[in-house]
Amino acid sequence: MRTFRRVVELGSFTAAARGLNLSKAAVSKQIGELEAHLGATLIHRTTRRLSVTEAGHAYFERSVRLLDEFEAAEAEVRHLQAEPTGSLRLSVPNAFSLTQLAATINELATRFPKLRLSIEASDRFIDLIEEGFDAAIRIRTALPDSSLIARRLCTIPRYVCAAPKYLKKHGEPKRPEDLKQHNCLIYTQSPSPYDWAFRTPQGRKLVRVSGSIQSNHGMLLMEPLLAGLGIALLPIFSIEQQLAKGKVLRLLKDYPTDAVSLHVVYPQNRHLSPKVRVFVDLMAEHFAKREPWAGTDL
Repeated sequence: MRTFRRVVELGSFTAAARGLNLSKAAVSKQIGELEAHLGATLIHRTTRRLSVTEAGHAYFERSVRLLDEFEAAEAEVRHLQAEPTGSLRLSVPNAFSLTQLAATINELATRFPKLRLSIEASDRFIDLIEEGFDAAIRIRTALPDSSLIARRLCTIPRYVCAAPKYLKKHGEPKRPEDLKQHNCLIYTQSPSPYDWAFRTPQGRKLVRVSGSIQSNHGMLLMEPLLAGLGIALLPIFSIEQQLAKGKVLRLLKDYPTDAVSLHVVYPQNRHLSPKVRVFVDLMAEHFAKREPWAGTDL
C-alpha cells in the first residue's frame, strides 16, 4: 500500500523506487501483487507513462487516510513509551495549590525524576501559549472558547459561610436576598464576584452583594472570614477544615449555589507530549477517579 501510494504521488515507478530505496523491478512486483490481491487493475502502464484507473483513484484516497492514521497511531505509542523529561511549566490557582496539590506534585516528582517542575501559583487568567506554559489548572463554572484542550476532572461545591462570631453579632441570613443587608467578602476572580447565584424553588436567583473587603486571592479572605468580619462564598477546598472544626458555619443550605468545575487545560498539539500526559493522567487519578468532593454536605 505504501509503495502504491508513492508511485501515484510521484507519477513514476522509477521515482518511487528511488524514494523507497528499492529496485524498479521490486516496485513493479509489489504493485502487481497488490492488484492480484484486490482483483483489480490500479495502474495502466505503458513504456512512456502510467495512468491511474478509477479503481486506483478510489483505493489511493482510502489508502492515504489509512496510512496516515496508522503512522499517527505508531507515533502516539512511541510517545507513550517515552520517559517524560525536560521542564514542565504549570499555572495553578493559589488556594487550590496550597490545600490540594501537594500529593500530586510530590508523586509527579517521585515517579518521574527527569522532570523539572516549574509551578506558578496565581489566580490570574494566564495565556498558556503566549507565556510559555505547558498546562494549567482552571476552576470555573464554564471555560471560555479557545484553542486549548480542556479536560474536566470533577465538580467542586461552593458554600456561603460565616464565622459564629459574625452571626452572633449580625444575625443569620435566612433567604438569599437577606445577603443584601450583610457585609460580604468578595473574591474578585470568581465567575460573578458581586452576583451570587442560588437555586430556589422558583428557579435560579441572582443576588447582588457588596462588602468592605474584596481580594483577587481567595486565601486572603480567610482571616477576615474567621475574624467574623463578613460572609463569604468560597469553594469547599478552601474551607472544609474550618467547616469540620466549626470555625465557620455553612449558611443557606436550602438554597444551593452554583458549583464550579476543575479542569486541566493545555495547548492543542497533534501528539500530546509525555510530560504533559503524565501530569494530566495523575490529576485525573487524584481528582476525577476519586471524586474527592462527591456527596460533600458539611
